[in-house]
Amino acid sequence: MSLAMQCRFVRDTFSINVDVSAASGCVLGITGENGSGKTTTLDMIAGLLPCTSGSIIIDGSTVDDSEKAAFVQPEQRDVATVFQGGGLLPHVSVGRNLTFGRGRALRATPRFDEIVGAFDLHQLLRRKPSELSGGQRQRASLARAFLSPSRVLLLDEPTTFLDPDSRDVIRRLMKEWFEVYEGTVVLVSHDPAEIEELADIALRVAVTRGATIEADLVLG
Repeated sequence: MSLAMQCRFVRDTFSINVDVSAASGCVLGITGENGSGKTTTLDMIAGLLPCTSGSIIIDGSTVDDSEKAAFVQPEQRDVATVFQGGGLLPHVSVGRNLTFGRGRALRATPRFDEIVGAFDLHQLLRRKPSELSGGQRQRASLARAFLSPSRVLLLDEPTTFLDPDSRDVIRRLMKEWFEVYEGTVVLVSHDPAEIEELADIALRVAVTRGATIEADLVLG
């Protein structure tokens, strides 16, 4: 359950170079200014963007290699993503969102009760996302991600747009669950303090030459 990236992405005048590896149980933080390439890096891991050159390896399996013309589709990468705003399905309940694609049998498992309890969702399972606050939606999105069997968990600005109290709650929950999660977490945040608090190793992405972006190790 590890992640290794040694790749480059180029589009028009924009390019980003990433060279990093993260072991099982590790939280890799990525920080930088808006437009610096943080989400682009997540998109390459998730398979939403192909590497222009180089490779990405997840748990020993190559999912993207430009030289070998190898590319594993997003749905086959065993990667779970929490986007800004959560990304819950709006037309179904929180409970259905948590089990979507994995069957109702998941609700009968001890792990389901454990995570629903930890994220304080028992009273919200019958509600739809539109009936929740921003903090509640983000708790549900994180719970869904931790319920997945994915080897890599991608979190794109999970505390952005939250009020200070909700942000503190989400950070506490993430910190607790990062300690027991057996996969690799990639956490993107524009807040260096959040990365320093939650990540084991961290990259800072910044423009260094024109529109070329370098991802440099700043923690770990």
